[in-house]
Amino acid sequence: MRCGLCRVASPLVRSKASRLRIRQRHIPPRTLAPIHRNLFSGESKGGGREEKKAEKGASSRFKAVFGDMDPDIVKQVAILSSAQIMLNLGFSQMVPVMPMFAAKMGGHLGATGVGIILSAPSVATLLLNFPLGRMCDTVGRKPLMWFGTALTSLGTTCTGFVSSMGPLLACRLLVGAGSSASMTGSSAYISDLSDKAPKHRAKLMGIHQALVGSVWIVGPAVGGYLAEAYGYRNSFLIAGICAAVCSLSYTQLPETLNKKPLKASEAAKDVARATTNVSSRGLRDQSRAWLKEVKKILSSKNQQALIALACEHPIRFASFTTAVALHASNAAGSGPGELGMLFTALALSQGFAMPIGAWLADKCPGAKKRMVVPFGLASSLAFASLAFATKHEHFLISMAIQGFCAGFKQPAVTRETHTQHTHR
Repeated sequence: MRCGLCRVASPLVRSKASRLRIRQRHIPPRTLAPIHRNLFSGESKGGGREEKKAEKGASSRFKAVFGDMDPDIVKQVAILSSAQIMLNLGFSQMVPVMPMFAAKMGGHLGATGVGIILSAPSVATLLLNFPLGRMCDTVGRKPLMWFGTALTSLGTTCTGFVSSMGPLLACRLLVGAGSSASMTGSSAYISDLSDKAPKHRAKLMGIHQALVGSVWIVGPAVGGYLAEAYGYRNSFLIAGICAAVCSLSYTQLPETLNKKPLKASEAAKDVARATTNVSSRGLRDQSRAWLKEVKKILSSKNQQALIALACEHPIRFASFTTAVALHASNAAGSGPGELGMLFTALALSQGFAMPIGAWLADKCPGAKKRMVVPFGLASSLAFASLAFATKHEHFLISMAIQGFCAGFKQPAVTRETHTQHTHR
């Protein structure tokens, strides 16, 4: 009985086995490829789930910080802020050195010589701001940013190697021309980015200013120490290298100007026209043309107030780097190290207050005017008190109060400025 069953079943078993072998021979190799990849690459369903969870967590963290903001805008702000961090790092460490260097180079002219050396970049900025503003709206933001910063790097580096008044003034004028171009382009660039996310305008401005301003916390103190240890001229070399790195970083940004790009011939004509306006026309004719161009802007009371507020910061900073620095040196015996600590106190208090001021300007209706007036008055009183300071501690307290007030005032001013420009 068993032998009969075996004889009947054995052909069936052999036929099924042969069919299985035939099927195995005809399995296409691509069906085994995913298994092969998974085995040798370490990927698995569990690993895929972990990667998806990690991506989801990163996305949730991004939304928690930036909300519904476009990731491309965040990336551009990050590149712009990183570049300007390097630029401001170089210039912040040079701030406590510049008054002493100017006094050394122009000391035979007294305080007038110091003022001429320190104000030379501002003269170039005054003459070039208007034509460069026109170029920024025609040629684009990016060319002015990287080329202007490259000029700044060249002028700053050469400043450290000159030994007479004439070449020094030429280098300082070159620094002013480059700074005017780069600041015009970068201001328009961050304005373009904020226009793409109007709900987050104050947040973008606050984050950008906080990141850029953070280097002023350590830059002046470090610069003062390096100047006392290794000499004044090395500070200019450091600033030139930092500006060159910033210029290279600007080349990685996309252009934000929405207008069609000009042809090379048209761009050259525009540059030549702007240069001719500065070089051949007299100061009186240029002033008349400028007043005619901005007559509509000057007739607005809101624009008048914003212009006055915009002038307040550079005037005060010029006073810091000239009158306040020399007064601290004479009254309290401050050197580059002590002057660096003054600017560090200013930046530290401003960096602490800036995020709070940006949040209030963004969230609280009517907060802009309520923040500008009281904090502006308090800052002015603290600045005036420097006239009576006789000790290093007095200077530190006054600078800290001014920085704290500026941290609340500046985001509100910036928010109102962009609001007025958008509605204009």
